Amino acid sequence: MSRPLTTRRGASLVAAAAVVLAAVGCAGDAATEAATVALPANAATKAAGTTAMAGTGTKAVGTTATAGTGASGSPSAAPSQTPAGPSGQPMPVGDIPGWHQIFADDFLTDVPVGGFSGCDPVRRICSGLPSDVASKWWAYPDGWPDTDQQGIYTPSKTISISDGMMRLDLHTENGVHMVAAPLPKIPGASGSEGGQVYGRYAIRFLVEQPTPGYKVAWLLWPDSENFPEDGEIDFPEGNLVGVINAYMHHMNGTSDMDQDAYQTSVRISSGWHTAVIEWTAQAVDFLLDGATIGTSTSRVPSTPMHWVIQSETDGVTPDSSTAVILIDWVAIYRPD
Repeated sequence: MSRPLTTRRGASLVAAAAVVLAAVGCAGDAATEAATVALPANAATKAAGTTAMAGTGTKAVGTTATAGTGASGSPSAAPSQTPAGPSGQPMPVGDIPGWHQIFADDFLTDVPVGGFSGCDPVRRICSGLPSDVASKWWAYPDGWPDTDQQGIYTPSKTISISDGMMRLDLHTENGVHMVAAPLPKIPGASGSEGGQVYGRYAIRFLVEQPTPGYKVAWLLWPDSENFPEDGEIDFPEGNLVGVINAYMHHMNGTSDMDQDAYQTSVRISSGWHTAVIEWTAQAVDFLLDGATIGTSTSRVPSTPMHWVIQSETDGVTPDSSTAVILIDWVAIYRPD
């Protein structure tokens, strides 16, 4: 398992057993390595030291986005779906070409505030959860500092499930900035910290009227805790009053800036969005609302990684700042 510890602009994590420090997170600048990418027609081509722009690839709220076709060769597909949930887009159910679904949750079991308690990073459980939720989720425990060490993970006061959605309520109590990082449990995971090698990760989310001071850095982090050598994949990432970004840190990386970076023009808080990572041996494709915003094909990570829905402070966070993140559904696949 992993947890934030050191200060960076992205996520930073540490193995609980070995207390191995590692830095996570991303920032695009001139040190970022260029890659040959496939982008939508309305997107600018990424050049060395620049950031690819996604343009206007976002679909309207309430429509169903298709998977698209990235450089990895994954064909477009229309999986079977559950009835439309709170977001107006139903959760995909079942396999799609090239991918076998192994996890799906549209949050039908309510969990009140306080349910994500007793979280144990060694056993990867939260003892306060009902059994059907505990079989699918755990969270960074109360008391762990976040990346910038300005916030404290407090799942017992920030995570709940109701009305068919997981709710992350980032806020301050008694001067403590309380943040959240739930983690889905990947069935049949081969990695030492519950991760798998390659996969497709889809999440449908809404950020409600945030104020400055919080960010998301939802990431695939190596079970080895070996960063930058084993790479990292981040999407979506960004300040909640800013735009949606994506990053792939290269395998055999030599620094935290040894990465590909993609910046969209889509604001995180602009409505419901569906973010998809498609990770294969050949490429990492980033899809936002059905449009491919970036593809990385060079030095793709190749060791087991686990998925962290890391939502935390971003630099200086005023006590008055708040943010609510709603998650309608998540789905995880492994390659056929």
